[in-house]
Amino acid sequence: MPAVLLESPDNPLVKELLRLHDTRGRREAGRLVVEGRRAIDGCLAAGWHPVVLLVRQGEDIPPTWPEVRAMSPRVAARLSQASTPSGYLAAFALPDPGPVDPAAGGVVLADVADPGNTGTLIRTAAALGLRQVVCLGGADPWSSKVVQSTAGALPLVRVWTPPIAEGLTGLAGGAPRTALVVHGGSHPRSLAPGPRWVVVGGEARGIPDAWLAQCDERLTLPMPGGTESLNAAVAGSIAAYLVAMA
Repeated sequence: MPAVLLESPDNPLVKELLRLHDTRGRREAGRLVVEGRRAIDGCLAAGWHPVVLLVRQGEDIPPTWPEVRAMSPRVAARLSQASTPSGYLAAFALPDPGPVDPAAGGVVLADVADPGNTGTLIRTAAALGLRQVVCLGGADPWSSKVVQSTAGALPLVRVWTPPIAEGLTGLAGGAPRTALVVHGGSHPRSLAPGPRWVVVGGEARGIPDAWLAQCDERLTLPMPGGTESLNAAVAGSIAAYLVAMA
């Protein structure tokens, strides 16, 4: 274990990291916190360079990790947002996704407020090779719960958070913007092959009307079992899979 120990919860570094638990704090600092050995491994493998890398006293340090600082159990508990702190925590700079490529398609999360659903859909996009994710409103993709829900897949995609007022206009003229709706959309088999923006709305309200009007086509998943609808993450993942495999 490294000799330098971060022991007090009142340490200035601890206070700085605590600010990253808040959306405003992350934006002002340009950083995010990643918890858990697996998630940190994914970030490092993707070439992300940690601003700080902390490991709780007594935990194993992966030999491939860069410089690590030890933290006391008290500090680990203070910094963690998990119900059971893993003992591994890092801060990284918020990644710059560069310009979006409207023609390449991807996934749009339209006011998906639940962090677990947001993280799951980002993870699905990464698994399917859909490397572009646009988050319009909803959960902050850099929040701890979203990052944890991606299970280390966050660095595999590029994420944009455009202004709410912009809606889907930044994707106009590219791949079709395909709205996932409960009723009245096309059958998945009727869609022509090719890149698409799969637009997924939140469970409570679906896709806001103003953004739905900006979509080029609508898609509805058939449900022969008789259920009315699916969880947003499940429905969005199925739709993304069908589009990606078409």
